[in-house]
Amino acid sequence: MVGGLSRVGKDEIRIGFNAPIEKEHKEYEDRFPDDLKTLEDVKQKYGKVVWCQYTKCKFNEAVQGLQRTSGTLLKNRAYVPINEQEHIWANICTRDEIGIKFDTVVTASGSKFKVPSCFSSVSGVSGHKDWSSLLQGDGSPFGGSIESQNSRNAGY
Repeated sequence: MVGGLSRVGKDEIRIGFNAPIEKEHKEYEDRFPDDLKTLEDVKQKYGKVVWCQYTKCKFNEAVQGLQRTSGTLLKNRAYVPINEQEHIWANICTRDEIGIKFDTVVTASGSKFKVPSCFSSVSGVSGHKDWSSLLQGDGSPFGGSIESQNSRNAGY
């Protein structure tokens, strides 16, 4: 754990601790809930099945009791991942129309790779700017106010 002290008021001190979020441990096996017994039932309800691990997208939905494994998706029952938890697919995309594009990723050594990514992913936070980061501790803006920038003080 990482801790930190910060002064809140004249006589108050706030202590904050950051700890990693504990993730639920899942068994590495395919599962279907009682109301969706087969992959065809899932397709019938959702129209398609797109397994997605981008959990910040608002269209990413975890269906209780439904999960697949990378070995099943690769159609290779002998596939044994090093870290099973990263190869459990428990969320699906519920968007009715999906676009896939290729983004170019450049590594530190200068190698370029084309990586598929979801064109239509939405996290719900776009164009947000935290304007409070431009204020000093007492609430006044950095660099003074606009009213103090008049022509009489030009060059001084």
